[in-house]
This record gives sequence, C-alpha cells and structure tokens, in this order.
Amino acid sequence: MHGKRTILKSGVNNMKKIPRFKTDKEAAKFWETHSFEDYHRDTKDAEIGFIKRPKKTIAIRLDPEDIKSVEVIAKRKGLSYTSLLRMWIKEHLSKEARHFA
Repeated sequence: MHGKRTILKSGVNNMKKIPRFKTDKEAAKFWETHSFEDYHRDTKDAEIGFIKRPKKTIAIRLDPEDIKSVEVIAKRKGLSYTSLLRMWIKEHLSKEARHFA
C-alpha cells in the first residue's frame, strides 16, 4: 500500500503547468503534441449555464399511422416523438435555407 501512495505523490509533484498561449493557433499546436492528462491538475472547473429558449406550442393534424411510424422511429433513436419531429423540421428548414441562399 505504501508504494501506491509514493507513486501518487510523485505524480502530483510531476504535474506540469499549462503554458500561456498568445493565440488559439499556438494553443492548438501545443495540444496536438501534449496530453491533457499531464496538465489536468492545473485547471479549474468552469461554471457554464445553458439558456433554453422558450418554445411556442402549435397543433398540427397528422394521420394516426404517421404518428405511430414517428413514435417507432423516435423510440429506436431514444427520443420522444415530439423531439424527433422538431429535429426533422429544423433539418428541413436548414436545407431549404441553403437551397435558397
């Protein structure tokens, strides 16, 4: 057990400091050749938050067979059928926007 503690202790002492970078390109070049594992103790937890944009509820009439088909596909993908429909609508809107751009 004592040997494990010594190894862990020496690993902490050998932890490297992340250098300061002048540009994103310089940082990218550094991380291409270095492992984050050697530097992880020189980091801090980031506090981030996500804002969910409010959605507007609409009603659309669909054939019951179409709803069942969407539900089956959504279940296979691990999504709710409403999430899948929203995703498909966004994908189609994006395609249309590119088509007319």
